[in-house]
Amino acid sequence: MFSITEYGNKRLRQSLFGHFFEKDETVCAYNALKIVTIYFPKQLFPYIAKIPGRTVNEIIRSVPSDCLSIFRETVTEICQASIYVPQEYDEITYLERIKSQIFVPPNPRVMVLHLTDYCNLRCRYCFIEGNIRPGYQRQNMSFKVVEKSLEKFGQMIEGKDFVQKPSIVFYGGEPLCNWPVIEHCLEYLVHLQEKNFIRRDMDKVIITNGTLATKKIAQTFKKHHVLPAVSIDGFREAHNANRIFRNGKGSFDQVIKGFFVLKEAGLKPTIASVLTDDNIPYIQEIIHWFLDELQVKALGFNHVSIVPDKNEYDPAYEDRAADVILKVQEIIQSFYPDVYERRMNRKLNCFLDREILKADCTGCGEQISISPNGQVGICQGYMGSRKTFNNTVFNKNFNPENDPVFEEWSRRSPLNMEQCYACPALGTCGGGCPRNADFIHGSIWQVDSAFCHFAVKAQEWMIWKKYEVSKK
Repeated sequence: MFSITEYGNKRLRQSLFGHFFEKDETVCAYNALKIVTIYFPKQLFPYIAKIPGRTVNEIIRSVPSDCLSIFRETVTEICQASIYVPQEYDEITYLERIKSQIFVPPNPRVMVLHLTDYCNLRCRYCFIEGNIRPGYQRQNMSFKVVEKSLEKFGQMIEGKDFVQKPSIVFYGGEPLCNWPVIEHCLEYLVHLQEKNFIRRDMDKVIITNGTLATKKIAQTFKKHHVLPAVSIDGFREAHNANRIFRNGKGSFDQVIKGFFVLKEAGLKPTIASVLTDDNIPYIQEIIHWFLDELQVKALGFNHVSIVPDKNEYDPAYEDRAADVILKVQEIIQSFYPDVYERRMNRKLNCFLDREILKADCTGCGEQISISPNGQVGICQGYMGSRKTFNNTVFNKNFNPENDPVFEEWSRRSPLNMEQCYACPALGTCGGGCPRNADFIHGSIWQVDSAFCHFAVKAQEWMIWKKYEVSKK
């Protein structure tokens, strides 16, 4: 335990994980690895900022007498939080100890089923469609493949403990283009559960554009407790700017019709929304519409994914998208405290609970993806190239726990990336999208530059939101 008496004559330095944020008349000292915040009056900062390279006792002589007490308390807290540390302190050894506790072999709890490569829309920014290589053979998943996928997943999760429930995600293309196999999958899952071949505590989610939803489909989802996530980008004009049919016509009317078909069946659809320059200017009105008119209780905002030869990393756009997500969170916290926004809430929970977010992507050790023909891989973003898809559900011996590709992805985290150590978002970032990092920089071990904009802004926003709440 640090005390000025014991360490007052030691020369201190700022830890690699130590950061300072200033706002109005307050400063926050922050340890990005320990996720510790210390708030103090800005008038102390000129003295505290002089400490690195010196001793506390050297600085304390210049501190006004009426500030001495709070100066001592603040410096003590800053040092106890390892924001200022003795010259010989080894924070990397501490980091390695943390890593040894939180990194485990691949342990998938999510199975993404790519029911089909076909889609009835041609969204302008689709990262799946944009990566379809020339000569690619599109196909639908068969009954046999979906049965083997369920059986393989059942074996993987048997007897294991997870922080969150295991989950099956119906994905595409547009998964409802292959409705017979979805229906068969749900029925076969019940059969396996009745035979105790797969556990019952499982979530089921479908990511859909909603245009093909019918009353029969909605009733089946209700029966089997499937949660629909419908892709809606906002009002008609903003939505239709990018989510179009093959003939170029907008899909808004059909999407909204499908959304209400699902809702009227007693389901509680969530919304997945992509932020573009067509909806960003109207996001305040859009979020109120989502939550007041459509009455959703959960949603998620995404930025446009990088697609090589289609678009490129745009720092100005990423800044705008990050600002919008934070604006949305301000609105949610002010008016809709029971609403969950996936992009920010996960970070907020980790920040407030002081739990390190080792990975933002479930592909980093928690997920398997199954292609329409039964190949097993990690990331759906590689469906067109099948990178990471080097096994199959028909291989009885396949186990992601000892697969080198799955093992590498399970370690992909800012905590294992030296270029991230000095970032103030280290403990709450999770590293964004490995696929984006690969497409932008050529390796999953590079940073997702697009995500960095959001992660850093979100970190500072959380720091000051915590302070604001503490003062109420």
